[in-house]
Formats: sequence, structure tokens, C-alpha cells
Amino acid sequence: MKRVKVALVGNPNVGKTAIMNALAGTSEKVGNWPGVTVQKKVGKYHFKGFEIELIDLPGIYSLTSFTLEERVTRNFLLSGDYNVVANVIDATLLGRNLYLTLELLEMGIRPVVALNKVDELKEFGFSVNSKELAKLLRLPVVEVSALKRKGLEELSETFLMVATGDLKPEGFTPTYSEKVENAIELLKLKLKGELPPNFPFNLRWFAVKLLEKDEEVTQYLKNHFKNSDEILKEIERIEKELHPLYNCDLPSLIARERFLLASKIARKVVKSGEKEPEVERLSDKVDKIVTNPLTGIPIFFAVMWAVFKLTFTLSQPLSEAIDWLFSGLLPEVVGKVIQNPTLLSLVNDGILAGIGAVMVFLPVLAILYLLMAVLEDTGYMARAAALWDNFMRKFGLSGASVIPMILGFGCNVPAVYATRAMRSHYQKLITMAIIPWMSCSARLTVYTVFVAAFFREHQASVMLGLYGFGVLLALGLATVMSKFLKSEEDDFFIELPPYKLPAWSVVVNQTLIEVREFITKAGTVIFAASLVIWALASLPPGSGYAGENSLVGRVGKALLPVFEPIGIQDWKPIVALIFGALAKEVVVGTMGTLYGTGESGLIKVIQSTFTPESAFAFLVFTLLYIPCVATIAAIKQESGSWKFPAGVVAVELAVAWSAAFLTYNAARAIF
Repeated sequence: MKRVKVALVGNPNVGKTAIMNALAGTSEKVGNWPGVTVQKKVGKYHFKGFEIELIDLPGIYSLTSFTLEERVTRNFLLSGDYNVVANVIDATLLGRNLYLTLELLEMGIRPVVALNKVDELKEFGFSVNSKELAKLLRLPVVEVSALKRKGLEELSETFLMVATGDLKPEGFTPTYSEKVENAIELLKLKLKGELPPNFPFNLRWFAVKLLEKDEEVTQYLKNHFKNSDEILKEIERIEKELHPLYNCDLPSLIARERFLLASKIARKVVKSGEKEPEVERLSDKVDKIVTNPLTGIPIFFAVMWAVFKLTFTLSQPLSEAIDWLFSGLLPEVVGKVIQNPTLLSLVNDGILAGIGAVMVFLPVLAILYLLMAVLEDTGYMARAAALWDNFMRKFGLSGASVIPMILGFGCNVPAVYATRAMRSHYQKLITMAIIPWMSCSARLTVYTVFVAAFFREHQASVMLGLYGFGVLLALGLATVMSKFLKSEEDDFFIELPPYKLPAWSVVVNQTLIEVREFITKAGTVIFAASLVIWALASLPPGSGYAGENSLVGRVGKALLPVFEPIGIQDWKPIVALIFGALAKEVVVGTMGTLYGTGESGLIKVIQSTFTPESAFAFLVFTLLYIPCVATIAAIKQESGSWKFPAGVVAVELAVAWSAAFLTYNAARAIF
């Protein structure tokens, strides 16, 4: 079967993923681009005897190498590892979208233009003449509606025609004002005389990028052109000459010229109809309420409360059923079949416990992903991020960090996955690092038992204090990390897409993809970790599962001197913390197993084992120490390396011990 590789390129929120979903369906694969954390989506489908592979490139606004997404997209386009480039354009924002189209033409790429959301444009009272647009751009233009599945067959047909050479898009060369064109031609002449062997770029595009002071292109010039110093001096001379005339620097001038040309083309093809744009006026009215801090913040918390309420209300019966299946029914059945104690422990405490730890997350994740996809598709999430942007900037973050942090109070795992929507690589790393200090619901089991044992009269204050302390430390860590990870990507920019009803086919398909990805990637790490913990708790043979002489028991006793300064005088709570790496709710269960008592009896044991001061220090340590295995796996997956989660674990262990030490000694001094 013949194969055609199509690169989908366009601005964020133009519908690239929706088109891929409509064409490739659930065959979409999600991962990261090699060596970076930017998400990579690939989908395949069959059409007229061809296998068409769609590559959804990161959404970008330009081809200048400012952001990691722009560099990934540009490098792929320069590699030529594709047969067709499809430039997906949002018809409702035609002028702004054509800016990227002009850059593609400058690069020498002749894309197929997929004009999406034409039906939405009509709702605003406008129409677009796609034939005139094709004539002006000298490119094939196909009107599509990913949601209504219109124009998809014609789009696929165009892919094949371009790939097989039956259709050869000419494209036009964008030209600007006379003085800018003179500067470009002058640079081309100087470059042409010193071209290195196998020069891989379009010469005009290279000259334009030099005028835009693109860092990567400038570095290439320095490394490969003998007359680089002369060319750089010429660029400085051009800027001095043009700055007084246009009152701006060269990068701003090129951007303005490109925007003017894009707007000129858009004005020629977009026509106003008879219908009044009522949807636009209503959208503006709603935005005045939703994005205003006085009204928007209460609305935001109400929406998030509703999301959490629905998530945990709907998922609880399913999670309990899965938990009963893997911790009750299956172990009982296995116990009747397997008689060998070691093999039985491996299956029940290792394999079933590991798989169960993954599966019990699924209902929560699936429902949460579904609800968040609905909010994203309606256009609300972009407004929520914009609402919090100014506040989060004070801590080196942006509004895009708010949603993952809020999700972290429910479960850290989906919170980490939610960071993939963030454009800034550095802010994504910072946000992932602080999410484990958002006190997830799993920690409530530990809080509840210890508060019942020592702080029953002040339980609300203690609970609120733990949650607040985690947030304060998280913002402090974010501030520190932002000083070391500062870059030009820290600026936050987000488009506010039009409000619309969610496309359920897209929402459900995206949810299935996210759930499948969690099972196949994070699940394998959790399962492997479960087996390692089982081995540590079972060896050497005859020591008894999680007994004093088991490896994990010996580790607990060996670590006792480390924990004594924070008030822990017994090795069993230390072992419970170690098992808490699998899931925080396991801490209480492990203590009950080691002390041989249920929850009510465990409260009495805790009262005899801890003091109020050491109990509070233990709670602080539980709040701050290492994330669960599922969260670590998610951080590894999203960061693309084990180094980053290892660093997160090291920092959070150090901070947890230090905070618990200060808490314990301060409490002793005060009380």
C-alpha cells in the first residue's frame, strides 16, 4: 500500500486535532517529539488505496524560534520528512491565521489550505470566497467542517493529488513595502556570494529571518558564512536607516508588514452578509462577566467545584467496584487456586495490587478528562487561564498553571497531564514540580486518622492549614525555579476562541485517547513499582510480608535515625511512608497491617506512638514528601526524562524533612 505523510500546521485552536480525529478517529497515537516535552500526535487512515499519515504539529502563531513549539514545528518543516503540508486556517480569524501562511510561502512551502469553521463564520454574518482566496495565494483551498464532517473527502483527495504530482501548487512570494524589499534583496545578494555547500534553506526566507533577528538563523550565519560579521553589520545599518522612517525595530517592522499583507488578503475575500452577528455580541457580553476578576473568580470556583463534585460523585461507585474487584473478589478467587504462599503473595500483593492501583484511577481520570474536554471545547478554559494570569505572574507562572494546580487537589496524576496544554516549556516544568504539594484527596485518609487522634477539636483549622501550607510552599518553589528557568517563553498569550457547544465526538474521542495513554504508559510504571515494593516486603524468604526482618522492615529501621529528629521513634510509620509511594492512601492501610489493627484501634496506637508535636510533623511530611508512583510516572512522561522527576523527588524530600523538623521543634518550643 502506498503511503502519504501529511503535516498539519496552524495556529492553536484552529481545528487541526478535530480534523485529525474526523479523518483518523481513534487510531491517533500520542507521545512526545524526540528529546523534547512538546506533544506529538499522529493518526493514520486509508483512502483510495493509500495509507495517509497525519502529523499534528504543535499549534504556533509564527515560524520564528521564540518558543519550543515553534522550534519543533519549524525544524520538522525544514526536514522535509513529509509529502504534503496542510495549513489549517480558522475562517473566523482569517487575517491573523494568514500570517503563518505567508511565512510558509516565504519558507518555500506550498501548502494545501484547509479552511475550517466556515460554517461558524456564517453565524457571525460573514462569508468567505474560497475560490478568490485560492487565486490570491495560488494554492489549493478546501472548505472543511471537522465537526460536521464536511469537505473531508475533498481534502483527502487534494492530499493525494499533491503527493502524486497531479496537482502542483504554485504559491506566491509575499512582497512588502519598497524599502523592506530593498533590504531583503540586498541581504540576498551578500548571502548568495558566500553560500556554503548544501545550503538547506530558501534564500529569501533566510534573509527575512536575519532581519527578524531569529536566533537560530543568526547562529547558522555565524557558523557557516565567512562574511557573517559583514552581513550582521549590514543588518545594523539597515535598522538605523529604517527605524526613523517606521519608528520600530526590524523584527517589529517585518511582523507589521506581514500582518498588513495578511489583512489585505483577508479583506478581499471576506464579505459581510445580511445576518447580524448576534453571537459575537452575546459572546462579548459574557466575556465581560467571565473575565472580570470580581465576577469571574467566583464563577471559576463554582465551575471547578461542579467539575470535582461530578467527577467524584460519578466515579466513586465505579472506583469502589474496581477496588473491590482487585482487593476483594480476585484475591479470594486466587487464594482458592494458588496454594504456594510466595506465589500467592506475588499475585495478590504484587500483580493484583499493582494493576488495581492503576485501574482504580480510571473512573476518576476518564470523567475528569471528559469534563475538562467539554470546558475546553466550549471556550471556557482559555478564559479561566486569562482570568488568573496577572496573579500567577508574581510567582513566575501564568494563568495556564491554575487549572493543573486546582486539579491537583483532586488527584495529582490528571493535574500533571493537564500541563500538556501549556505553551511555555519552562512554566510547564515549574507547574509539574509544584503540583505534588497540592494536597490530593488520597492524603485525606492520613489527615483524618491523625486529626481524629490528636486534633479533633481543631480539625477544620488543621486541615485548612495543611492545604494552605502546601499552596504557599508551592508558590515559593515556583518563584525560586522561575529565577533559574527564566526565558523569553515566560510571557503568556492566549486566544479567546468563540463560545460554542461541545462537539461530543471530539470530546469523547479525546477522552478515550487520554485514558488509553494513561493505561499504557503510566500504568506500566505503576505495575513495575508494585512488583519492586512487593519484593522488598517479601524478601528474604521466611521474613513475613512487610515484617521487621523483611528488606523493607530493615530499610525502615535503618532510616529511623533520619526520622527521629522529626519525632518518629518507631520504624513502622517509616515503612508506611515508603509504601505510600505507591499511593498515599496506602499509608494508613500499611500502618494498620503492621500494627495489626483496624482504623479505630489504629487511632489508639497512634496516640501511644506519637505525641501531638510529632503527629503534626508527620502530617507535614506526608503533605510534602515524594509524589505517588503514578504522579512520578506522569511527570516523567510529560518532561521526557527521568532526570526531572528525580530532581523533583530530591527537592521535595529535602523540603519535607526540613519543614517537618521545623514544625516538630517549633511545636515543642511553643507547647
